[in-house]
Amino acid sequence: MKTFRQSGFLAICFLTWFAFYAFGQEANAGQSLGDVARKLRKDTTNEVKMTDADTKKLFESVDRIFAFAAEDTEMPKHAVVKRRLVSKADVEKYAAGQLAKEEFAKSFAEEELSMKKLGLLPRDFNLKEFLVKSTGQQIAAYYDPETKTISMLNWVPLDRQEPILAHELTHALQDQNYDLAHWMKAEKKTGETGATDDSAVARKAVVEGQAMVVYVDYLLRPLGRSLEDTPGLVYQMEEPAVKAVIDSQLMHDAPMILREMGTFAYQEGLIFEGELLHKGGKKMAFAGAFTRPPRNSHEVLQPEAYIGSEKLPPVRIPDMREVLSNQYDVYDSGGIGELDVRALLKQYGGRKIADEVSSAWQGGAYVTFRRRDKVVADVTASTGDLSLLYVSRWKTPQAAERFARFYASAVSQRYHDATAQEVQACSGTNCPVSIAQITTEEGPVIVERWADNTVIVSESFDTATAAKLRTALRDGVGPVHAAALWQEEIGFRLFEIPAFQRLAEELGRQVVAVMSSEAER
Repeated sequence: MKTFRQSGFLAICFLTWFAFYAFGQEANAGQSLGDVARKLRKDTTNEVKMTDADTKKLFESVDRIFAFAAEDTEMPKHAVVKRRLVSKADVEKYAAGQLAKEEFAKSFAEEELSMKKLGLLPRDFNLKEFLVKSTGQQIAAYYDPETKTISMLNWVPLDRQEPILAHELTHALQDQNYDLAHWMKAEKKTGETGATDDSAVARKAVVEGQAMVVYVDYLLRPLGRSLEDTPGLVYQMEEPAVKAVIDSQLMHDAPMILREMGTFAYQEGLIFEGELLHKGGKKMAFAGAFTRPPRNSHEVLQPEAYIGSEKLPPVRIPDMREVLSNQYDVYDSGGIGELDVRALLKQYGGRKIADEVSSAWQGGAYVTFRRRDKVVADVTASTGDLSLLYVSRWKTPQAAERFARFYASAVSQRYHDATAQEVQACSGTNCPVSIAQITTEEGPVIVERWADNTVIVSESFDTATAAKLRTALRDGVGPVHAAALWQEEIGFRLFEIPAFQRLAEELGRQVVAVMSSEAER
């Protein structure tokens, strides 16, 4: 059977298309999906206020839709869901209260600077400023696991709220059966398959992906169909339709890592759950995914790895302090997951190479170091103060070589001054298959591809030190640094910022809203 991902199309595309046509309503002539998305953001719908009769119908619909979600997921209902009707002012007050509690964690400064060193964020990018500007614009019905209450909106028409309720009431079912707040707190542990076991963000893809499946099934219900028995429908549209969902200048200009991470739980979660649905039925897709959640972005992006319980040996970087003669301190360390790699490839390459190369990812880890003689009290570090050691593993020699070549070629886009250097031939048995060296304003960048399909990157170390690090890494000298044992994927650490969590939720709501926007026309 053809899989969701092998098709080269995205399930979200079909959902957007289906929302336009499932109810027999065609889009206005000449109106693109981007036009619809922009109109949706501009419409405040202040002129719409539900009547008492509509409010009664909406409240009654909760039990009916909750029953549909329970049947669709095969998750039993354990309690009646509390419900309330809220005004736009109520929701804005709630959002403002949440924002007032938020602070940017000081500890995230290290991760942000490491992202800039790796090229995932531009060096002059202000992450905090971006998040402040990009959140707080979208409002939708929502389920609150703390109060166990579904909040519905008094200014949105009844027919538009019902599909969204199907999505949100799925969260109520998940909560009643698995205690979402507890389940989402993934235990950070290092397992035999690597150091990225049990990622909370990968679990988020299960939670939102399941809710998206129920949303689609609710839309398909009038036709007597479901996503389970209509897999071919997801191949109806091409990816450009998805871009309309987050079609704003702000997101268009955002670094790819923010766009990829922001839509991950909804877009990739749906495709992941769809694959499970077609390979193992509802038992695997719903209860099974909660019992054995995916551990990292690789298992979400490559469902066959999850289904087959793929075991990947961990990629770890040993303690290099002695090798570095104690002249450096570890600044930051962590994992580079498949989604991180895909974002990097998209940022400096394109969709084709990103999909082809990232799918061959088999592990990755990094450590950024800071010279002790560059540490000055009360002075914020810059990328020029850091040195980087990054190791990745690939499924095939071809994939490893493509990534090594790409990484080396992208150096000129990440640094202001980059000049390729001739590399002296290596003789002996301990030599890389290929090597590239580029000088930059922050020091040399050296990219080596080895016969075991690993790629070793060093940045801003002099060539002699880089050689020592490579030898120590290949020989496995020294214990693994304690800070590197838990290797959360670097992009996933964006979710440590509450403002980014809110941005991801808003992008998800935009996905759902665009899908159903034509239903109210």
